[in-house]
Amino acid sequence: MSQTEQNVVAAAKPTRARKFKWLAVVFFVVLAVVAVMNLPRGYSDDLSLVGKGKPAIVLIRDKNAVQTFDLMEVMNSIRDQYAGQVEFLLTDFNTPQGRAFMAANEAPRVTLVLLDAEGKRVKVIYPPQTADSLQQEIGAVLKVAPQSTSDGTSSQATRLSKDDSLVAGYSRAPG
Repeated sequence: MSQTEQNVVAAAKPTRARKFKWLAVVFFVVLAVVAVMNLPRGYSDDLSLVGKGKPAIVLIRDKNAVQTFDLMEVMNSIRDQYAGQVEFLLTDFNTPQGRAFMAANEAPRVTLVLLDAEGKRVKVIYPPQTADSLQQEIGAVLKVAPQSTSDGTSSQATRLSKDDSLVAGYSRAPG
């Protein structure tokens, strides 16, 4: 076999280094796809949705504050349970829209503002929060219960009325 033929045969045989490179590339592509699939959905910053018939929770964020990301994580963990019942929105405190929202609702940055279906501020919630504490606030203040329970079973979306004393695990004081 000539030298040229030997070079062609050697080039045709994959080497360990080439196999390793391809495996590494495939691994990182799969890892990137999995990471992108697990990213939370984005939040709308369309504050015109406030007062359009659904209660809303608006996060006043500060991109430089760790508490903002903690609050977003809590919101991400529960928002699917309130799909169609509550608008989850955000505004940046460092924009004209954010500053106007903060002034109109007397709320500082890095807070959650709970607004009723008519757009009236009901409560301002400060960090830190847990999923359970935020769900309790939503139930007590906005009168909305989650669509599914913690064990994964789904239930009809329930609105609490003044006559209800115990619905979906939330109790109300009489009066």
